[in-house]
Amino acid sequence: MARKILEGVRVVDFTRVVAGPYCTRMLADMGAAVVKVDAPFTAGGKPVRANGSVQNNLGKRSIALDLKHPDGVEVARRLMASADVVVENFAPGVMARLGLGYSEVSSTNPRLIYTSISGFGQSGSFSHRRAFGATAHAEAGWLWVQQQAQRAPEPFAPGVTVADLVTGATAFSGILAALYDRERTGRGQWIDTTLMDAQLHTLSEVAGPALNGAPIEAWQPFRHPVHRTQDGRHLTINIGEAHNWRRIAGALGHEGTPMPASPAQSNELVGTWVAAFDAAGAARRLEAAGAPYGLTMTMHEAAAHPYFAERGMITEVDDPLDGRVRAVDSSLFFSDAESTAAGPAPLAGQHTRAILAECGYASDTVAALLGSGAAQEQGLPA
Repeated sequence: MARKILEGVRVVDFTRVVAGPYCTRMLADMGAAVVKVDAPFTAGGKPVRANGSVQNNLGKRSIALDLKHPDGVEVARRLMASADVVVENFAPGVMARLGLGYSEVSSTNPRLIYTSISGFGQSGSFSHRRAFGATAHAEAGWLWVQQQAQRAPEPFAPGVTVADLVTGATAFSGILAALYDRERTGRGQWIDTTLMDAQLHTLSEVAGPALNGAPIEAWQPFRHPVHRTQDGRHLTINIGEAHNWRRIAGALGHEGTPMPASPAQSNELVGTWVAAFDAAGAARRLEAAGAPYGLTMTMHEAAAHPYFAERGMITEVDDPLDGRVRAVDSSLFFSDAESTAAGPAPLAGQHTRAILAECGYASDTVAALLGSGAAQEQGLPA
């Protein structure tokens, strides 16, 4: 098995929903040992998965703790005392009230990298606000940007929670930077990552005019047109510079046509050329000419794209409920290390007993923790 860069790094994952689990899945892909702390669940019914999607929980183990029970909090404190990284996305102040905030745990573990993900930050006049990704989509400007790009009469929701994903990726990047910094300083630190900040950061280029005095009426959307083909499919073609224009014009049978001065006119002209071809024919011509294009695909078509198969971007892993599941694999490729899904997504509390033993609890204490409800376990279905 190939080496993984984060082997030996221990992560305690208190996250839920999307942004946090997405971040810690990336850490697990790179070899970190991720222990997911799940909430108590109703025993005896349908099996309960760890919080978050199967895709975002691959390669983790789960312990179920009642953080309203003092013994459950003590287990969490013991986990954090030996961890390299903690990631949490409770409302600001919740972890501190439990005695699990950065100042409390870093006093006994000064090398700890403590990462908080929230909507509006850990301090300040907006920190009390609860948020989902949709909040940042609206208030950081992205819904308006989409609306302008489409010339739509009303804002519309995206098909994926982009704010959560970019926030998870931002937190992941911060954790890697803090691990590197710890090698130089010997100290950990607290990383404060928010949905609002990460969403605005993705809009930094298009926010430039608004930040520098341009009136709202003069704001121009940043978009690549989508052209309809003869057979009703669609191609996106980014013209860019004159050398690309020459490739596109030649590929579509109009070699030598001067590039219009106006981008709108250029795009309109390309649209009329594309309409004369079926999608496969246009794509073939553009590819042969080295012109950039994209053939729009359904999610099902994209998942079956031979490019992703060739790159190994689709993996198949065991699953405690479904037997086997196919999933998107890590998008990081290294020349001297591996980043890939490390195993199945756990059920909530599936590894509670083993994790308690690793924390140094004797078997009778483990039994007492399980008996009091401070901890909970869930076996695999028969």
